[in-house]
Amino acid sequence: MKEFQERLFWRRIFFSKFTIIFLTGILIFFVYSAAKVYLRSREAAKVNEMVQKEINDLMAKKAELEASVNRLQTKTGAEEEVRNKFMVQKPGEKAVIIVDEGEKQENLPANIPSGFFSKIRQFIKNLF
Repeated sequence: MKEFQERLFWRRIFFSKFTIIFLTGILIFFVYSAAKVYLRSREAAKVNEMVQKEINDLMAKKAELEASVNRLQTKTGAEEEVRNKFMVQKPGEKAVIIVDEGEKQENLPANIPSGFFSKIRQFIKNLF
């Protein structure tokens, strides 16, 4: 009989309203904590993905820059870059500049006479 009473005592403790509310509170706390950790891990995965993409972009840019540096370290590459940036030519070379028809009319030289008297003066100069 004593065993039965001891079991009944423990049953009353485990199945009391206070114990059930307490255990439910603990369960809610653990579920909430697990949900927070899950959301943080998802956010960290997104950030990790963005960082990985940025690393890949930077690696591609680094490879491009290294190829450019290697090209500039050669004599022909450096010469080509100087010619493109500064429009220079070697002694003895001749340059050809192609101008569109539309640009010819817009970019008239400044020394062309534009007034009536300057045209007459230019005509007289051309006669002699």
